[in-house]
Amino acid sequence: MNEDVSGTENDGIDAPFVNERTSAEFGQVVTELRRLREAFDAKIRYDETRERHVQAMSEELAQHRQDLYRSVMRPVLTDLVALYDDLTQVIEATDASGASLALFRDSVEQILERNGVQRFIVEGDGIDRSLQRVLSTVATSDRELDRKVAVRLRAGFADGDRVLRPEWVSAYRFAKPQPVPELVADPAVEAADSAAPAEEGDLR
Repeated sequence: MNEDVSGTENDGIDAPFVNERTSAEFGQVVTELRRLREAFDAKIRYDETRERHVQAMSEELAQHRQDLYRSVMRPVLTDLVALYDDLTQVIEATDASGASLALFRDSVEQILERNGVQRFIVEGDGIDRSLQRVLSTVATSDRELDRKVAVRLRAGFADGDRVLRPEWVSAYRFAKPQPVPELVADPAVEAADSAAPAEEGDLR
């Protein structure tokens, strides 16, 4: 005897109910994944912000250390520059001991260089007030030479981007030439000279 199974029940499970339940579970999974992604993105942004803050603090600390080092070393470097100038002055005025003193001066310059100090001379003939100091002036009647470098007295020294000691120079200063006064004869003097008696020797 054949049984008709077409009309049998589906084990008591309602198909629409299964679909609704599956959709609800899938929606919950999607919502949970969205929350996880938002939390992950927030964590990434937090880490990036923290890394930038740490980097900024590290750079600020390094700059503070550098500024402190420069502040402590500046008087020492300034004294070394003064010693360099003194040796240069003695070398220029002395011939006998110039060679040995030149070696000593070179050693001082090397010490300055090891501490980041560079010797410089400003290019060109114009005066740069930020890098040069005018110690004396030379009068000139040429307007084109006005406020130009006449003599370079001492080189400058820079500690990084800071001028430790500007270059010392002498500059031209325009001075209008004064007219030479003309000699005007005094009529009274001329009359006195013409009225004076001739000497005996002149009568011969």
